[in-house]
Amino acid sequence: MRTADLFGAEGDQPGSGPRQPRELLDLLSVAAVLLDAEGRIVLWSPQAEELFGYTSQEALGQYAARLLVHEQHVELMIRLFSEVMRTGQGWAGAFPVRHKDGSTRLVEFRNMRLLDDRGDFYALGIATDEAALRQVERDLALSTRLVSQSPIGLAVLDTDLRYVAVNPALAQINGVRAEDHLGRPVREALPFLDVDPIEAALLHVLTSGEPLIDQHSVGRTPADPDNDHAWSASYYRLDGPGGRGLRALIVM
Repeated sequence: MRTADLFGAEGDQPGSGPRQPRELLDLLSVAAVLLDAEGRIVLWSPQAEELFGYTSQEALGQYAARLLVHEQHVELMIRLFSEVMRTGQGWAGAFPVRHKDGSTRLVEFRNMRLLDDRGDFYALGIATDEAALRQVERDLALSTRLVSQSPIGLAVLDTDLRYVAVNPALAQINGVRAEDHLGRPVREALPFLDVDPIEAALLHVLTSGEPLIDQHSVGRTPADPDNDHAWSASYYRLDGPGGRGLRALIVM
């Protein structure tokens, strides 16, 4: 019988990894731990050391259940691990883990069974601090509500000046459904506008990081093509890790 631990996993197929750091993943400090078929730790990421307290030298080769799980939870973890390895079905959820300092910490796991080129199975566990994850979820939910209910028009564009997010207020201002903005550049989504100065302003903001406030424009919208409208908009750069400009924010 295997003294194997924690998590079970899904037969998820990991997608291609992001080419650039993602702030959310950095914030959550997502850890990766790989177990062999007997439940021993064979791979241990730097984030796992931060989350669980053990260095790679202390963790590698150890049975994960013995190292990371309190005695009263070992039997449950062995059962979960065995089920994952037998069926390939994943397990996800929060589980109390024993930190190196002796404290108990609730950790959120996402797990999957992996198969290598020799036909050997492994269990990959992706883990993060449960409290941090819940806080991020609450913050995101609040941000979503604020954006969707705001009377101020808001839009986010990528570095190619394509819309990636539009709130209902801006959709109403532009006279174009929010979903009809997405993936399209400004000049395509709003063909009745003189977009050259708008694009120039957005590119300036993206390259310099300097916001432009109260930029005025006049034009017509698809919803009202026979009448001129005047807008005042402010443009800001949204920075990623290292201060790279990743998005442009329009506030109207």
